[in-house]
Amino acid sequence: MKLKSNKQRRAEIKQQRIARAERLRAQLRAAPDARLHPVPGMVPADRELLARHNNTYGLLPEFYLDRAFTCRDCGAEEVWTARQQQWWYEVVHGAIDSRAVRCLACRRARRAEHDRAMAHEGANRLGVEAARLRALASAPPTADALAQIEAALQGKWWSLRVVAIQVMGRWGGAAQVERLQAWVAARPTGGKGWATWERVAADAARNALADCKVTA
Repeated sequence: MKLKSNKQRRAEIKQQRIARAERLRAQLRAAPDARLHPVPGMVPADRELLARHNNTYGLLPEFYLDRAFTCRDCGAEEVWTARQQQWWYEVVHGAIDSRAVRCLACRRARRAEHDRAMAHEGANRLGVEAARLRALASAPPTADALAQIEAALQGKWWSLRVVAIQVMGRWGGAAQVERLQAWVAARPTGGKGWATWERVAADAARNALADCKVTA
């Protein structure tokens, strides 16, 4: 009897996962009531956590199931497992409408290419600035730290402004909380101001308030 190589066994496992994912989704399409009963491979979703970190009018998932997909770069058939989805949405806080589009090998190749590009001095200025701001949250705010946060909030880069808001939430002082609440209160309503800083700031402040602890 010829033993299978590790590569062959991994390929078999992947095909089994693909088949199971398609079978479960077909089962749910055929019998919607099956959603009320756990099935093998179904992972419950923390909808309260998802609501805090997603700005969406759509329905949040009640559970995760393995998803079969075709890699955008190499065309390989892959599976985005339920546990991987849970980690992406609930730990990394990825956008709820985002999906896996590349296999592991292509993701690694893309990451390596990105790392080579970022190795040049000055290539990742925003990343360096964001890391510097996040480091301020590890200690109580000083006059200098407060000045740095204020400078970021007045800067042109929205991504750095969001990081500054997150740091304020981590500090959790009464003055920071009051300002975060003011941003939330000023959020545009309805369909107005969809792509405005006021809406982005309000959503970032809301998430920061959900995670912060008020200090004296």
